[in-house]
Amino acid sequence: MLDSSSTSSEVEDADYEFDGIINFRDVGKTVNSFLGRNVLKEGLLFRSAKLDDASPKDRLRLTEDYGIKSVIDLRSKTEHANAKEKHKFIQKTLPLQVPGLTYTRIILPSRRFELFLLWQLSWFNILKFLLLYPLSRPHAISLISLHALTPRGLTNLATDTLSHSSPSISLCLSSLLSPSLPCIIHCTQGKDRTGLLILLILLTLHIPPQAINNDYHLSSCSSPPSSPSSSSSSSSSSSSSSPPTLTLRQIRLSEVREVGLPDSFAETDPNMVSGVISWLDKNYGGVEGYLDEIGFGEAKRKRLREVLLLDQNQNQNLDLEKNQNQIQYQEVEVEMTIMSKSETSI
Repeated sequence: MLDSSSTSSEVEDADYEFDGIINFRDVGKTVNSFLGRNVLKEGLLFRSAKLDDASPKDRLRLTEDYGIKSVIDLRSKTEHANAKEKHKFIQKTLPLQVPGLTYTRIILPSRRFELFLLWQLSWFNILKFLLLYPLSRPHAISLISLHALTPRGLTNLATDTLSHSSPSISLCLSSLLSPSLPCIIHCTQGKDRTGLLILLILLTLHIPPQAINNDYHLSSCSSPPSSPSSSSSSSSSSSSSSPPTLTLRQIRLSEVREVGLPDSFAETDPNMVSGVISWLDKNYGGVEGYLDEIGFGEAKRKRLREVLLLDQNQNQNLDLEKNQNQIQYQEVEVEMTIMSKSETSI
C-alpha cells in the first residue's frame, strides 16, 4: 500500500489561493516538487474542482497569470443543469463559463457506467428507481448512491469507470494532444474523476507511483493545496451579511450528502492509486495494455510524453525507478501473504 500521509510540503499554498476555486494545482509543479527534480513541464497541465464560483479576480488569474487556454469538464448533464440553476442566484452578473477559454465537455463516467450501476441494484430497487426518476431525480440518484455507489467504494468505482467509460477516457487523453495547452481538468470536487484521469496521464508518462499518490492525496480535506481565500472573499464582497467562507471539508460534505453518499466519499481513498495500478496490472498487464485496448496507442502515448515531459531520455530512469517500486510492493505483498498464512495456522 502506498503511504497516503506522505505529501509534498514544498508546494506553496499561497500560489493557489483563489476566491472561489478549490483544489487547484499545477500537476507538473507538484510532481517535480515531490521528486526533487524537474521531470514534467510546469504550467501546462492543471487540475481543480469546478470553476463555477470563480470571482472576476480568479478568472483573470486563470487566463493571465497561468495562461490557461482550455478546460476539460468531466461533469454530467445533471451536474451542469444544477450548476446553472445555482449560478443564477449566486453570481448573476458573471457568465458561468470563463470568457476566453475553450471548453470541452466529456462526461465521465459514461452512460454505459450508469447502466452498470443500475444493474447492481436488486429488481425491486431497479423498479423503484425507474418509478422515482421522472418524478424526483434526487431521490432516484440517492437510491443509486445507497445501494450501488456506497457498497462499491471509491477504488472499485474508479476501476469500474475504466471498464465502462473507455471512449470518454480515450477522448480526454487525446484532447491533450491538440494545441490547447495550458489546460485545466476538473469535475465537481476535482478529486475522483479528475484524480483518475491525472493518475492515468502520470502512469503514461512513467511517473513513479509515490509521486502519483502524493498528487492524488493533495485533494484530501486534511491537507488541501488550495482553498478559497477568506481574506479575498471578504474583501470582494460588499455586503457585511455575506455567509462565512466554508472549509473544503464542509463544501465536500455538502456535495456528497446532497446525492446520498456517506461522509467517507468526501475524502481521498488511501488505496486508490495502488488499487488502480494493481487492477491495470492484473487485467491488462499494465497501463500500456489498457491504453492499447481503448485506442490510445503507443504513437499517441509518445506524443503525450513529448508534450508533457521535459526530457524524453528521462523515461528510462523513470521506468527503472518504477520497476524498483513494483519490486518493493511485491515484496510487501509476499510478506503479507506469509503473515496471513501464519495467522491462519495459529
